[in-house]
Amino acid sequence: MHSRSSRSGLVRRAGLVAAAALTAVASLAGTASAEPGPAAPSTLLGSISDGPGRFHVFRTVDSGNRPTAEDTSRCNAQYGVPAQYLLVERLDARMYTFQSDPASGALTAETARNVGPIHVCDGLGLDGTQILDQWGTLDAPGLGRLDMRGPCGFELYPGSPGRGAVDCVLRIQPNASGVSAGVATSNSVANPLRLPGGRTGSVWTLYSLGEGTAPVDPAPPAGIPQPTGPIAYNVTREVNSRSVGSSPACAGGERTTELHAASVDPATGAASTSPSEITAATARVCYSPKAQPEFGAALTVTYDTLSGGPLTVEGRGQCRQNSLPGIADVQQSCGLTLPPNPARGLVGGQVTINGLVPAGDPAGSANSAIWTTSLLGPISGK
Repeated sequence: MHSRSSRSGLVRRAGLVAAAALTAVASLAGTASAEPGPAAPSTLLGSISDGPGRFHVFRTVDSGNRPTAEDTSRCNAQYGVPAQYLLVERLDARMYTFQSDPASGALTAETARNVGPIHVCDGLGLDGTQILDQWGTLDAPGLGRLDMRGPCGFELYPGSPGRGAVDCVLRIQPNASGVSAGVATSNSVANPLRLPGGRTGSVWTLYSLGEGTAPVDPAPPAGIPQPTGPIAYNVTREVNSRSVGSSPACAGGERTTELHAASVDPATGAASTSPSEITAATARVCYSPKAQPEFGAALTVTYDTLSGGPLTVEGRGQCRQNSLPGIADVQQSCGLTLPPNPARGLVGGQVTINGLVPAGDPAGSANSAIWTTSLLGPISGK
C-alpha cells in the first residue's frame, strides 16, 4: 500500500494547494449563503441506508509474511514488463472484523475475528495528486475474491519518522460470486521500512453492488492482537447529513453531518444500518468545484467522546467520483489529512469518506457514508 519516497507528501499536495487553497482556507471561516436543507432521508436514524449496494469494513494488518507465489504472479501480470520490476511495495496482510465503542466508534478489539487474506502491490503512477498505482486482491466472506485497482496518495508524518498516511481509491472488478462493481477505499498508517513501533495497518471500506454468493463462515477464528503501535482508529457513519449549498467560501458546496459509531457483522464485516444513537462527532466539509480526476475539500470535525476530552481538528485533502453501473448517483471518496496537535499528543491523522452523492451535488448524501479516522500518537486529555 505504501511508497518509500520522502518527497511524495509534497507531490501529493502540490496540485491541491494550487487548485483549491483559497477555497479551502476561506471555507474554514466562511459561512455558506444558502439555508441548510432537510437532512438526507438515508441518513435519518431509523432509516439509515446503504443505497443499492452494501458497505463492508475491515481492519487489516501486515502479516509479516512474504506474498504467496500466486499473489506475486498475479501482481506481476497486472503491471507487466518492465513495470513489475519497479514496484515499490508488495504487502501480504490479514483482514479482521472488529469491535468498537458505541460512544466514539473507536476500535476496541481491532482484530477480533480473522476473516481472510488481502494482498496489495504498488507501482509509481501520477494521477492528479496521487503518486501510487495500486492493485489489490482479497478474499472476503460473502463477497468472494475481489480484484481492485486505482490511485493512492502518500504523505509522511514528520513527527513519526518512517510512518506515513496512505489513502487509496480502488475500483472493484466484477467477480464470479455475484459482485458486479464497487469502490474500495483505505485509510492506512504505513510503516514501509518495518521500523520498530508497529506494523503497517489499515481500515478498508468496501462499497459493492450485486449479491455476493461466496461462502460465509458463521464463526470465523479469533484474531490475535497485532503490534500496530500508537494508532487509534474509529469507524462512524453519517447521521442527519445536510447539503448546505454553495457559497464563495465553498464553491462546490458544503455538507454538515453528525457521525455515529458503526458496528460490523463479526462474520462478514458488513456495516450495520443501525448505528449508535450517541453522536460521536460533528463535521463540516467544504468542497471545491467538482473536477476530474479529483477536487479539493476542507474539513472541520469535532470528536466529542474521546477519552481525553473533545478534540477539534481541521484537515484538507481531495475527493474523487466514480460512476457505477445501473445507478444515477455517483460514488464519492475523500481522503483528508489531519495536521499534528502537539498539545494533545496528536502526531497526525487521516479521514476517509466513502459514500454515494447525487450526480450534481458533491455535498449531498444519497446514502449514509462511512467515515474512518486514524489518529496517530498518545492522545492526551490536555
